[in-house]
Amino acid sequence: MNEATKKTTEWWNDPQSQPPGTQWVEVPNVRQNINRRATGDSEIDWLNHSASFLSSQPTPIKALSVGCGFGIIERILHRRDICQLIHGLDVADGAIQGAIQEAEGLQGLTYEVADLNTTELPAETYDIVYAHASLHHVFQLEHLFAQIKKTLKPNGFFIIFEYIGPSQMQFPQHHLQLADVFLKTIPERYRTLRRREGIKQEAPRFSLETMNSSDPSEGIRASEIVPLVASRFEIRHLRYLGGTLLLLIFNEIAGNFREEDAEIMPLVDALIALDNFLVDNAVLPSYHVYMVCQKTDNPLPMQTATVVLQPASLFAANGPQTLIHKLGASITASPNPLAVDPRGFGQTTLSWTSYATTKVEVHVNAPDGNVFTTSGPGSFSKTTERWARVGMTFYLQNVSNGLPLTDDNTLAKVTLIAPP
Repeated sequence: MNEATKKTTEWWNDPQSQPPGTQWVEVPNVRQNINRRATGDSEIDWLNHSASFLSSQPTPIKALSVGCGFGIIERILHRRDICQLIHGLDVADGAIQGAIQEAEGLQGLTYEVADLNTTELPAETYDIVYAHASLHHVFQLEHLFAQIKKTLKPNGFFIIFEYIGPSQMQFPQHHLQLADVFLKTIPERYRTLRRREGIKQEAPRFSLETMNSSDPSEGIRASEIVPLVASRFEIRHLRYLGGTLLLLIFNEIAGNFREEDAEIMPLVDALIALDNFLVDNAVLPSYHVYMVCQKTDNPLPMQTATVVLQPASLFAANGPQTLIHKLGASITASPNPLAVDPRGFGQTTLSWTSYATTKVEVHVNAPDGNVFTTSGPGSFSKTTERWARVGMTFYLQNVSNGLPLTDDNTLAKVTLIAPP
């Protein structure tokens, strides 16, 4: 066990690592909002929703829970009779002992200490695998996803309820500044910190040194989870849950709010609606996701698909949407506004990112315009010669497996603009 895993184990052996009243999801009406975004019904949570994909499976349904902690998810699955045989894995031996104690007298629940970064799982054993807020602690995601795919029975399901925000909680400055503004709208008596003395004055700003000294696995590759899953499993259901502003505002003070408090709940509801609005209108990214995925023999499932279900929205009905906004593809130009010479020509550097692709091209002024450059997946940049003009548009095109140069395969685009 390496040093990072040892620290992670020590942190999660402590049941008070996340004491009651410190997590944003504990704020009244937040869970109902999450349910609505995840399932379309504020009264149906993600676990009950996942059961609908198992309706044709013969019982007993055999499930694996990865990163099970103290076992709350397994006990809910058992109590609701969603799964009958459930095996939990976690690297923290203290948490596993706690889960075993809590499961005493419950038939069908078993537990095992295992490091998800290195564990080897048996082939074609489970009907369904659950990951609840555990994948963002895994360093070796590729290894774990390969093992999950191996251990699922043919057409088995992989259920994900996850944090997918900035890695190691290194929140962008503009996210923090926005959260600070709305945090200050909450009266001080509701901002009393639950873990220590004091008043919450700003959104959390964690140094990497702080993160690595407590739990070095926290959010370590969170932002990579969706594209890595999408390139390995068929996505049957995907909903972005938001919780971006809400996490930054309510973590560490969540226990100060009561549903019956008529003074503060209108503001809480307004902040929930604001979070929905900012995420649904692409002002902020969603920090959380719910995914129902299915084992497939297709080696590149997302490259051959043209749509996934769009996230739940307050402003638009659910329906199909191209991958353009789903896998984090982007292209930018710098400088933009473009500085030009007397002839109207200038030079700019294009930077682009794509996931779940094998090949992309940058085209000029149309999806099938002149090719500027080509790359594989990942992040790249290239500087033009002095031929760029104001109004010129660069298209990032997905050409994986010979995809045609059409609007449907445009991942992102950027247009050069004139200085003010």
